[in-house]
Amino acid sequence: MRNKLTAFLAVFFLAFICNGQDVEEWIEDIDYYHKTLEIKHINLYHTISKNQFTSEIEKLKSNIPQLTNFQITTELMRLTHKVGAGKRDGHTSVPLWGVNLNKFPIKFYDFEGDLRVISILENHAQLLGKKLKSINGIPVKKIYKRVSKLTPFTENIQSSMDRKCRYLVVADLLKALNIIDKIEQSTFTFSDNYGKEISVQLNSFEKEKYATLTFKNIHLNPIIKKPKTVKDKDLWFSSINNSKTVYINFKKYPSRKEMNDFSESVFKFIEANNSQHLIIDLRDNYGGDFYKGLLLANWLNISDSVEWLSKVYVLTNRKTYSAAMINALQFKQLLHAKIIGEPSGGKPNGYQDMGEFSLSNSKLIVTYSKREFQFHNRKNKSLKPDVLITPKWKNFKKGYDETLNWVLKDITN
Repeated sequence: MRNKLTAFLAVFFLAFICNGQDVEEWIEDIDYYHKTLEIKHINLYHTISKNQFTSEIEKLKSNIPQLTNFQITTELMRLTHKVGAGKRDGHTSVPLWGVNLNKFPIKFYDFEGDLRVISILENHAQLLGKKLKSINGIPVKKIYKRVSKLTPFTENIQSSMDRKCRYLVVADLLKALNIIDKIEQSTFTFSDNYGKEISVQLNSFEKEKYATLTFKNIHLNPIIKKPKTVKDKDLWFSSINNSKTVYINFKKYPSRKEMNDFSESVFKFIEANNSQHLIIDLRDNYGGDFYKGLLLANWLNISDSVEWLSKVYVLTNRKTYSAAMINALQFKQLLHAKIIGEPSGGKPNGYQDMGEFSLSNSKLIVTYSKREFQFHNRKNKSLKPDVLITPKWKNFKKGYDETLNWVLKDITN
């Protein structure tokens, strides 16, 4: 009798280990995920075969009773990653949008393979610039490898560098990957330039609490500052060199009307001041609608005062994605711009134009590609700059913007 009761309780426990969402609800979500991707994605099986995808779907469904909610989410991320991440399809993903995640209060940046701390809580400011060695005793290279198998929006080495840094601070994800023992806290070990190690306990925080925290940061010092009259911090322009050089800060895509109005205002400024040099900064632009970027190109192209042959520049980095990457290439083609900086985080050929749907029970958002674009040589894994400038820690720690400074020096030559 006791053995039967024990067996019953074990089955009962496994059936409800999902904590708040039962097995049937997850199966319903996963079936909908499968069916909807097949209907909406332009070419779901361009990398993974239908048989393999279906087999993995069924395997995940059979494992649901043994998994927690977030472990199931992680498996969906891993499976979706197989659809095409790194194979021209970073837009198909489970990005954890809207999920109340627990995050560790620290940010990293990959400098030639070293993960340096560029932001952390004030009381741990002594760790700024230190290199991450391990989390919970697990070497950073092993963590990188595990996280890289499920990071959303990954298409090449550059985007992988960016996305892995962003996701390896998500406590829920680290716990689901068996990297940390508990979500609330873990041990992070760092080293300085001389190899001396220091370990600290970091607590994770939910989104609402995280937003109230005070951080110490290392960042690039702005050479060209946003005009005080401009409200939009992500799309603005300014000038230097007695208005002969126009700098456009283009971090996000506004509405079509806003983009057209902005582009017209830039054109009128160039005309009024006989501006000769043009810098379009697409660094840290995660994309949007590249047709809006063409509105800017259209207005700029009207101006005759710009030195179109040699003094037009587009700045890119590993965070230049999707539409921004496409616009960078188009500005090179249409405006004779030189591309300066890092290779882009997005591929110039592949599956893009993102759509999304949500799963009714878990509320997870799933994104997918609606179109396939061919803008460049198919073999190119990124949009390669004409002048490659890889961020170096020795300059970054001083706030020195290598890319923009290179351009400003080139203008004066």
